[in-house]
Amino acid sequence: MNAFSGCSEEMYQFFWEIAFQNHREFFEANRERYKRVVQQPMQALAAELLPTALSMNPNFNQRIPSIVSRIRRDTRYSRDKSPYRDHVWLAFKPAEKRTSECFVVYAEFERDHYGYGMGMYAPDTAQMNALRAKMLAQPNKFLTLVGEKQFVERFSVEGEMYRRPKFQDCSAALSPWLNRKSLSFCYTSTALSRTYSRAIVDEITEAFTLLKPVYRFLMGLD
Repeated sequence: MNAFSGCSEEMYQFFWEIAFQNHREFFEANRERYKRVVQQPMQALAAELLPTALSMNPNFNQRIPSIVSRIRRDTRYSRDKSPYRDHVWLAFKPAEKRTSECFVVYAEFERDHYGYGMGMYAPDTAQMNALRAKMLAQPNKFLTLVGEKQFVERFSVEGEMYRRPKFQDCSAALSPWLNRKSLSFCYTSTALSRTYSRAIVDEITEAFTLLKPVYRFLMGLD
């Protein structure tokens, strides 16, 4: 595997093209191009980020090809029947878990932006209840971790709130965290030129390091 040298402008151009020519004929004509400008660089990036991800959770899947999202979409349960993705992501998660079943550490690259963070793919009551249990067991520690200056400055908090709070017998500081249907910590930027060199490896590595204490707390690893 070649070392990661940065994303290319051609990768983003490929995303734009397949978004508007989302059919088998276009993909088959550009299959080798996809491998060269998307799949191979992303696998190289995944390999570089894996040691930092494993420091967050040693049980993360280590099989590089499966860390990188597939170009082919599963359209069985989707109204959108477009067969191919116009973006790519890296998902660091336990090998036995589906993306929708766990709290994922990720990096993503889309047509007009890139980002990284950790969180839930979609609202999941059982997952969220488990996270709430950790928060309620050690509220001060949790609030201290998510209140760290560098953490707050880097990541936005996402997750739909309940219209009517379900958890009212708690502190005002903890209430916004408990009364969410899902929880994610995300960073997004439209400055794609920042991904054109190896500097993006350092940026995402630093971000994963910032995420690590909160991740390990929520997963009960510390």
